[in-house]
Amino acid sequence: MDYGSWSTRGMSIVGIGIHWGILQYVLGLPFMAFIAELIYFKTKDPDWMRIAKVLVKGTALVFAVGAATGTLVEFGLITVWPRVLTAVGKWLYFPMYAEVFAFIMEVLVIYMLWYGWDKLSPKARLVLTFFAFVGPWYSGAMIVAANAYMQIPTGLIPDYNATTGQWLYAEGYPKLTLVIPNSIASLLNVTTLQSLHVQIMGTTSDGVIAAVPVTIVDRLVYESFAGYTLNQSILKLVLKPSALNDPGLAAVPVLNVVNSIMDSTVRYYNIYLYLFESPDFAPSVMHSIGAGLTVSGFTAMAGFGTRLLSVKDKRYKEYLLKAFKFSVVFSLIVIIYQGLIAGHEMGVAVAHYQPEKFAAFEGLGVPGFTSIAELLHTGPIEKLLAYGTLSAHLPNYGYLMTHYSGWGNLSPTLGVPGTSTYLPPLIVDYAYYAMVVFGIALGVYALILTGYIAFHRADRIPRFWLYLLVPAAVLAQLSSYMGWAAREMGRLPWVVYGMMTLSDTITVNVPPAWGEALFSVFYIVIGAALVYAVYRFLWVPSKREVLDEVTY
Repeated sequence: MDYGSWSTRGMSIVGIGIHWGILQYVLGLPFMAFIAELIYFKTKDPDWMRIAKVLVKGTALVFAVGAATGTLVEFGLITVWPRVLTAVGKWLYFPMYAEVFAFIMEVLVIYMLWYGWDKLSPKARLVLTFFAFVGPWYSGAMIVAANAYMQIPTGLIPDYNATTGQWLYAEGYPKLTLVIPNSIASLLNVTTLQSLHVQIMGTTSDGVIAAVPVTIVDRLVYESFAGYTLNQSILKLVLKPSALNDPGLAAVPVLNVVNSIMDSTVRYYNIYLYLFESPDFAPSVMHSIGAGLTVSGFTAMAGFGTRLLSVKDKRYKEYLLKAFKFSVVFSLIVIIYQGLIAGHEMGVAVAHYQPEKFAAFEGLGVPGFTSIAELLHTGPIEKLLAYGTLSAHLPNYGYLMTHYSGWGNLSPTLGVPGTSTYLPPLIVDYAYYAMVVFGIALGVYALILTGYIAFHRADRIPRFWLYLLVPAAVLAQLSSYMGWAAREMGRLPWVVYGMMTLSDTITVNVPPAWGEALFSVFYIVIGAALVYAVYRFLWVPSKREVLDEVTY
C-alpha cells in the first residue's frame, strides 16, 4: 500500500491474473495434443487420437474466454497506464503488431481444428495442432517481449558486483546505454556530464554512445510528461554557455530531446530487434511457456486421474490409463525443465540485472524479518546457481535499507529531487520461496506417480495419491502465480526498470473502490462461467464412459 496507486495496480492484478490463469492452458494443452497425435502415428492406437481430441476441446473452451480477457488486459494497459505506451510505443509497435497476426492464426487454427475435426484426416489434424500451439507460443513471445523490456531494458548496465559484494550507486549505476544524437551532444558540456557519472563509450556515424545513470533518465522522463522546457530542466546544468543563452533552445520541450535520444538509441540497436535484445527476453519466454506446460500437464493429470477413481467400463478404463500415464510423465518432464532450465535462466537474469529484486528474494540482513533464505540456509545454493561460484556475495537487503535512500538523490549537485527511494517489498521473499517449495513438491509428486507407472502399477496406485491430483493441479496454478507476483512486485517502484516509476505512468482518472470491486466481480463471474463450461462439456460427457469414434 505504501507504494501508492494501489487501486489502479489492483485493477491490473485482477485483469492480468485471471488472463494468465486461463492463458496457461492455451500454451500447454495444444502442445500435449500434438504429442498425443505423434504417438498415434507411431502406434496407430486410436486412443491417442481420442486423447488429442479431448485436449483440443479443452483448448477451444479456454481460448474463447482467454481471448476476451486478453482484450480487456490490453485495453486496460492503454487506459490505466497511458504514459507507458506514450513513452515506449514507438519501438513497442513491432511485437504488438506481430502479436495481432499470431492472435488471428490462433483463432483460425483452433476453431478450424475443433469444428472441422471429424472432417479432417489425421495428418491434417496434426498440421493444424502444430500451429495450434505454435500460435500461442508466438503470441506469448511477442507479449513477453514488452514485459521483459519493462523488467530489464536493452542496454542496462547493472549496479551490483557479486565478486566484491559492492553496490555501485556511488558511481552512478545502474546505467542505460543510450545514443545521443550529434545535434544534442554538441550542445553538452562533457566535463559536467562526466562529473554526473555519464560515461562516454564510443561514437556512431550520427551520435555519441553514453552510459547514463538511470536517476537522470527517470528525471528526464518525469520532466517530459510534466511539460518542462530546457530552461526548466536539469539539462540546463549540462548545456554549454552558448546554448544556455539561446532563447530558442531554452524553450525547446524536454520531451523533444528525450524522444530524439530514444529514437537514435533504437535505431542503433535495430528498430525491429530492440525489445528482443533485452537480457530478460529469452529466459522469460522459456519460463512462461514452461509455466503453461506445467499447469496444463498437472490439470490434465487431475482430470484423467480423477475419472479413474469411479470408472466402471473396462475398455474406458484402458483409455483413461493411457491418458493418465501420458499426463504424469509429461508433467514430470516439464516441471524438471521449468525448474532446472527455464527457472534457472530466469534467476540468473534477475541476479545479474535486477539485484535489488534478488536482494528482496533473499531478504538477508533485515532486522526483525524472518528470511526464508536464512531460515533454510540456502545461501550457498543461491550463490552457485545465480553466480556460478560459492565465493560470490549475495546482495544484502539489510544493507540496502540503510544506503539505498541516497541513490538517486541528485539534490546535492543539481538541486532537484531524484528517483524514488522505495525498495522492492520484502513480501516477494515469501512469494519466491512459495513458488520454489510448491514446484519441488509437485516434482516429487509427479516422480512418485511416474515410479508406479515405470513398474507397471499405474492401475494399482493407492487412492491416497489419486486424491491429491486436484490439489496438485491447484498447487501448480498457485506456484505459477507466486512466480508472477515475485516478478512483478519485485520491480517496484519501477514500471519500466531504470526509466519510469509508478508516479511517472499512472492515469489521472484513478478507479474508485466501487469500480475496482465491480471489475473484480465481473472477472469472478467470467471465471465461474468458464469452470462450468469445462464441467459441462468435458467432465459430464466423460461420465457416460463412451469412447469417441475415430475417423481415419
